[in-house]
Amino acid sequence: MDVGFAYGLHRFDRKGNPMTARYDFHTHTVHLKCANETMTIPAMVVEAARLGVTKLGITDHLNTFDKLPLHECIRADIDAVETSVDIYLGVELNYMGCDGEFAYNEETRDKLGFQFAIGGIHATYLKEYDLGKIIDIQHRHHLATCENPLVDVLVHPYWFGKYHFDREEWPWFDSVACVPESYARELGQVAKETNTAIEINGSANLVNSGNPPEYVDGYADYLAIVAEQGCLFSVGSDAHDIKRMSTVEATWAMVERLGLPDDRIWSPKCAPYKRA
Repeated sequence: MDVGFAYGLHRFDRKGNPMTARYDFHTHTVHLKCANETMTIPAMVVEAARLGVTKLGITDHLNTFDKLPLHECIRADIDAVETSVDIYLGVELNYMGCDGEFAYNEETRDKLGFQFAIGGIHATYLKEYDLGKIIDIQHRHHLATCENPLVDVLVHPYWFGKYHFDREEWPWFDSVACVPESYARELGQVAKETNTAIEINGSANLVNSGNPPEYVDGYADYLAIVAEQGCLFSVGSDAHDIKRMSTVEATWAMVERLGLPDDRIWSPKCAPYKRA
């Protein structure tokens, strides 16, 4: 795999080809109350432009169908904003229970005009600590997400909410070294077969104060194994506060570290919801 390198703001691979995929396809807004009051659409557009983002995806949560009207507010804000970056209207999906379904279907997609969907597992679904079961449940849901034809991107593999581990007094999941290499390879293979992108997540995985300094090195090794299978990757800050949008820079650095060319970085095939 080629290792990318940079001169100032310009990125090149080993063959001298410019690497220009400065995207952020995972952000949240104030409307769903998951993000705070700083995450208004106008403020997000300004911050994205400051960071050098060229394509911005708005992907607030749709965990249950009753939250769908709130996404109409997001769409209205995008319609009204002046933008210097291309904006795409997306959605983030979460399983409604272990081995359950997403609150998402073709009718929902078409009603709101969602241009893409990112999604994945957001819980351990366990009441008692068992590291092997935690990993197996994660892997099973990762594969199921990739096999869902309505999902374009698998979000933050092996992210966990630390509050859950702390509340249950479980050992913190502070390294992906416990994930079998065979799982990483299978995920990459299934992602390639289904044309699903694997997310490189800034806030959840790469710039997370809950993780020790060596976590990122181990996560890079994990992603490298996934990447060897030839799948696509998506990059996103997963910002819930305007200051966290800058974590997308860590995803770009990881793209360089893995030596991924621009044609391995996912982007919606459609035109932007709103063009710069």
